[in-house]
Formats: sequence, C-alpha cells, structure tokens
Amino acid sequence: MDRRRFLELGGAACFAFGFQKPFALLGNEPAHAGPLVLEADTVSYESVTALFERMGGLRGLIPVEPSRATIVLKPNICLPDPPQRATTTSPELVDLICRRLIADGAKKIVIADHTLQRNGEFDRTPWVDFPKKYPEVRLLLAHEERLYEPMTIAGKVLTKIDVLRVLPKADLFINLPTAKHHSATHVSLGMKNLMGVVWNRSDFHTALDLHKGVADLATAIKPSFTIIDASRVLLTGGPTGPGQIIPENRLFAGRDILALDAFVSSRYSFGGKSLPPSRIEHLQAASEAGVGEIDLAKIRVEKV
Repeated sequence: MDRRRFLELGGAACFAFGFQKPFALLGNEPAHAGPLVLEADTVSYESVTALFERMGGLRGLIPVEPSRATIVLKPNICLPDPPQRATTTSPELVDLICRRLIADGAKKIVIADHTLQRNGEFDRTPWVDFPKKYPEVRLLLAHEERLYEPMTIAGKVLTKIDVLRVLPKADLFINLPTAKHHSATHVSLGMKNLMGVVWNRSDFHTALDLHKGVADLATAIKPSFTIIDASRVLLTGGPTGPGQIIPENRLFAGRDILALDAFVSSRYSFGGKSLPPSRIEHLQAASEAGVGEIDLAKIRVEKV
C-alpha cells in the first residue's frame, strides 16, 4: 500500500493516536481525576521549563532520542503583524520553547503554519530570524498547496482535508495558539488554531458549518499538548484586530485541548461578554464529538 493511500484510509487513526505520547508525570494522575490545566503567571524560560517538566520532560514525551526526533511547533502566524497587536502567537514564547527543546537535545524543530499572506510579507517579522538564530530550526510558512497531502476523517461535516505533509513525520506536535477574540467563533484558542495545519481552511467558512468543522478537525488532529499564549490577550476585534488588548504575561497548558479552551475562554470576557463554554458553539460541538472535557467543575487547575 503506498503512503498516499495509507493516509486516505487510516489518516484519522494516525492523527488521533500518533501524537498522543505518554506523559511520564501526568500519566500518574488517578484514573478518576479530571483533565489538568497548567497555569504559569510569567512568560519566561523558567515557566516554560516548569511546564515541560510537569509534563514529563522531552524524553518522557517522545519515543526516540531527542536528537533523532522531529518536533513540530504550530504557533498562530496567520498575519505578519507585530506582537503588540496580539493577533498572533508571541515570537518570544516560541523562542523560549525552541531554547528549551534544544537544551534537551532536539536537533530538528519545524515551526509551521498556513499563513494568510504570501511569504514575502513576513520578511520583516521576527519569524524569519529563527533559522538564522538556531540551526536546529526550520520555518515553514505553508502558503503553497504542494506542502499538503490528502487525508480523510470520520467527521460529521468534515470528511476530507489536505494536511501539512510534515505532520505524519512528527514525533512531537506542540500546538501554540494565542488567546484572542474571534468574530465568527467567539474565541480563537487551541482547537481553532488547528485550522492552520490544513490547506482548505477557507472551506470551514464557506462550505461547512464552521463550528462543527472545527470540532471534527479536533477529533482527527490531536497535538501532544497545547500551550496557549496569554502574554497579550486580544479581547475584541479578533481575529485580525485592532481591538482591546490586556497584558497578561501568562501561559496555560494541557493535554486535553477542549478542557484547556473551555477554561481559558471562561477566564476572559471575549467580545465584551463572558460566555460559559457550553454556549460557545465549536466548544459544545467538540464536547458532543468526544474531544475532551467541557465541564469547568471537572477540570483541575495547577499553577507552576
């Protein structure tokens, strides 16, 4: 069976289980315990290190030696905006994560996203400096269809996508969204950020029920874990801004992407109103699809 056919037949299983690496420490939690959300009140090398250590460290997250692993980082780089606009993930946070991974022995790190503008528009952004600063890092601004390959999933409204070719090769897939308001989905957090690994992202807005489509995507593509960048939170005017921004200097992390999105969405008044997670349509759709936990009473929060 060739690789393309394998992806078409078994893509959902590959993504659903391939990136869920065992967590050396989180895996020791009692079976009855709810999902855990980690919170750091600084964006620093020390806080990033603490998050990784609480998750078991790099060697506990991947099945191979770090020097032989392919690690994919998925920040939100949709626009060539400066960090001060709070529409994209902070390059500072991604830099800290790269430093931590390299210190742990990583030799191949891919920073990837489906940008909304051509690559030349990013020439004056900090993102293009990563490969210059770190020989271990490759930047993939995936604005070309050739960088994707077909995958079928058993979604309610989403059955076919073209996914980044690099993802099936990843030993570790870290989702790095920013925390911001979104005019169509109320919030753009962990699950919404996964739209940046598919080519046909416009279909979510034009050909599908957007909320169910995001939920379907989260059933098929599951990062090893997610760190939400709340260094600056865009409360209004999202996804492109300008809008009201609050400086938070905070990180949230977890393995259950729905629990993480539910908790962070409850912490802020996005769009000028505070909604319970069950009233945010794509979160509720994800709950019904079995993505994770939406009940705030069942989510444990631990500060690191």
